Amino acid sequence: MKRLFCLLFFSTLVLSSCKVATNTSLQKEFQDDSYFFMAMQAADEKDDEKAIRFFKNARNSKTASEIISRKSAESLTMIGNVIERNEAAIFLAEKYQDNDALLIALRELFKQNEFASIIKLTENIDFQNAPNELVKIRFDAMLEKKDSRFEHEYFIWVTSRKLSPEHLEMYQKYIANKMKRFKEEQAIFTEQYEKEFAKRIEEWKKDWAEENPDKELDEKDLPKEFEDLKLEIVDMPVTQEQMIIDYRVLVYRKNYSSAFDTYKDILQLYKDKTPDDENIDIEDQLISDFGKTFLYGTENYYSSARELDKLAKQLDDEKAFYAHFYAARLYDKGGRYQKTATARFKSALEKTKDPEKFDNCLWYLLNFQLRSSTDEIIDTLKTYGSFINDAFYFDDFFESLSVLLLSNQKYQDFYEVWKETNSNFSPDTAGKYAYISGRLIEEGLAKGAKGLKTRQSVDAFMKVISGKGNIYYKVCALERLNITDRDLVELVLLDGKSDEDSQYKEIEEDNQEKSADILMKGYAAFGFPQRVYTEWLLNRKNISTNASIIASKFLFDCGQHDSTYDIQSLRIASRAKLNAKGKLPKELLKLVYPRFFENEIKKVAQENEIPQYLLYALVRTESFFDPNVSSIAGASGLTQLMTGTADDEAKKLKLDENYNILDPETNLRLGAHYLKGLIKRVDVNSPLLALFAYNGGLTNVRKWIRSSNAEWSKLGRTAHKPAGISLDIFLETLPFTETRDYGRQLVATSTMYAWLYYDKKPAETVREILYAGQE
Repeated sequence: MKRLFCLLFFSTLVLSSCKVATNTSLQKEFQDDSYFFMAMQAADEKDDEKAIRFFKNARNSKTASEIISRKSAESLTMIGNVIERNEAAIFLAEKYQDNDALLIALRELFKQNEFASIIKLTENIDFQNAPNELVKIRFDAMLEKKDSRFEHEYFIWVTSRKLSPEHLEMYQKYIANKMKRFKEEQAIFTEQYEKEFAKRIEEWKKDWAEENPDKELDEKDLPKEFEDLKLEIVDMPVTQEQMIIDYRVLVYRKNYSSAFDTYKDILQLYKDKTPDDENIDIEDQLISDFGKTFLYGTENYYSSARELDKLAKQLDDEKAFYAHFYAARLYDKGGRYQKTATARFKSALEKTKDPEKFDNCLWYLLNFQLRSSTDEIIDTLKTYGSFINDAFYFDDFFESLSVLLLSNQKYQDFYEVWKETNSNFSPDTAGKYAYISGRLIEEGLAKGAKGLKTRQSVDAFMKVISGKGNIYYKVCALERLNITDRDLVELVLLDGKSDEDSQYKEIEEDNQEKSADILMKGYAAFGFPQRVYTEWLLNRKNISTNASIIASKFLFDCGQHDSTYDIQSLRIASRAKLNAKGKLPKELLKLVYPRFFENEIKKVAQENEIPQYLLYALVRTESFFDPNVSSIAGASGLTQLMTGTADDEAKKLKLDENYNILDPETNLRLGAHYLKGLIKRVDVNSPLLALFAYNGGLTNVRKWIRSSNAEWSKLGRTAHKPAGISLDIFLETLPFTETRDYGRQLVATSTMYAWLYYDKKPAETVREILYAGQE
């Protein structure tokens, strides 16, 4: 009999808070919700009868939590005999009537060949928005039942949305079905035709015999008209719908040259459309396909752009969007029509009311302008920046813009982007631009507004610490403001997101027992660590911070027996912190910044005279405390060392040549010794430069330092050691995105570890790492 769960019951964990309480006490605490967890225990013990009974109790209970009832209904589709599973699947689909429930039900029904039930349950499917897998299951069922609606519904699905692997898989079946149906129709027609043809010949022969009783019929005597009436073999005709489908598939497969050869025929279908051609309606996605065909299927960019310009005049605004958008990209690719490209991008922006289209077009326009003029970028941001819908979508652009402006010493332009464009920044970008603008004013590199520059820089730093952005800029602002008051520091570091800043809307606390919280609490109480992380990922939008802490702490405790749970605990805590609102519990922060491998790290930190908090930050950033992780580049272990680097350090430490790079203590010794050596080799023994070298290579760091000093000397200003410009601004000019992110993360993470466990103020830690040796 099919098993519901492939679980190993956690009964062996009896030495920590991972221990399972008695079912009697848990039933009292969880009431009817306990049926679900007891059903899981029964299924784990291979007692299907008991599991089904408990799942049904939870599903049918009027007092069980909604999510528990639903989870129980889902579980019943995967346990018991065929009849029981089918009944459970139909029950689930009809009760909840949403795509998630329907998909679970259809998967099970399809396994049991219940094709008629699948077709019935999906009669009102929304082809434009339903999950592709769900639509595909309907089509597979229709093919099995030879449902005549399949081809037309497939056409609707193909033309109404972006194509996917499911579309392509079904395309093969669509063509095969058309061919099969055509052959069947041809066979029937041929049989009927040949019967009729034979009948006519027999009638003619009979008449001929009556007229020529004394002659024997020769086949040569047959009239020529019978030769002309013989049935010829014909190819399967290509319908208008299939032409459009074939074209979309060509574009999806990136066969742009073939698509370019056929796009005119597709466009002509719409130009020749009659009122009776209700199936032929030009959709947004087809206009987008035309644009891709021109962009990648020909090198005649100008004439293709003009073609789209003409097409745009025949379309309503939303459909004209793609024509303008791709015309802009074609004019850009043509290389000589920059003003026209800008105009078309702006025409596209003015045409659409769709937030996603608007943001995508504006992102392309801004990145296009990165290659031309900073002034144009600022003008564009002043016009459209406040209309940005998804601020997070533009983080990469503002990061690129930041590097461009600071590397080219356009400090005043940087300040203007922050202060005068009124752009809708994400919290991280807002914090970044505020902090750097404050530093530029402080250093006298940007003028700012009228008034005291000290006051303006303080105001900028205050915006950083009162905002919801990257912790790196917060701790740096705390250092610049020299804030050491314990309560104020805690207020800043424990500040979570607000409603408008969070990407997910966390549930209200007074409604949490109706949410997925009960799953986290139940899995912890009944001893199911195997289920916690997966369920947390599925339901994280509806799990409170408190329940996330329970889940993370439970896995943290279970990590004493299996280190896999350590990493899951850390991931849950980190994501919970990212989306938590209001004041963060300090308990959560300690789960976000745990001290795994505490004894080993303490030992190697002392041996190499490296602060423990810096080594914790290094390990957390490099490997997320996974001792067995290996990167694509070949780096291994907790400190992510390359084999060559590890071998060099092993020789210096006189380790056995057969050392194990994945052994936690060995790897930590090698990584700490390597970092110690880098600190000694970089200018002014800067920990920050050593960290840059750890990530980006010592040769690159020295090259970046020389370049920065050379550029700074052109300003004729007093230089900071070692890079001319202050190291916090120097970090923002590094050409490697990964190294910039790495530096920020190491400073921020070190600061958090030092504050949480070593009673060091953020300002003190930032100075030790960021400003060591500077004048």
